[in-house]
Amino acid sequence: MTAKEYNKGVRLWADDVMRFVVRCGGSRPDCEDAVQEALAALWRHHDEVSTDKGKSYLLSAAYRSLMMALRHGKVVRMHEEQTIVETVTAPDERFDLREAIECSLQALPEVQRAILQLRDVEGYSYAEIGETLGLSDSQVQVYLFRARVTMRKQLKLMGYDNDR
Repeated sequence: MTAKEYNKGVRLWADDVMRFVVRCGGSRPDCEDAVQEALAALWRHHDEVSTDKGKSYLLSAAYRSLMMALRHGKVVRMHEEQTIVETVTAPDERFDLREAIECSLQALPEVQRAILQLRDVEGYSYAEIGETLGLSDSQVQVYLFRARVTMRKQLKLMGYDNDR
């Protein structure tokens, strides 16, 4: 990747990378730091990364950086796999749907949240997600299935029961 291709890539991909890490969780400053670290890492390795792999490299680097920040206590939002909301709200105290979805997203483990974001919001393929997060296609499918099941259970507990 040349300097010109790097600069073009930064203009094209920076917003997508920022949106991805914000949706993965974390405070705005931590997300901005993660994106900056990813951009710096891409520049350090620009001669080793091809242009067509640049966006995937940035997503992976930003994700790893944010997860390191989360694990080191900069943001305390660690949850065990398959965490279910323990307090059920009464029907008259329901969240609006957007708040309920955000709440259930935050209860997901980091990897599941990232996969759900990349697949259902950003529209990436299983292969692209696997490449970005360092997982096999089957692992991506399993994590995505578990994330959707967990979210469905949580939304049902919050009173959003949709048995279609």
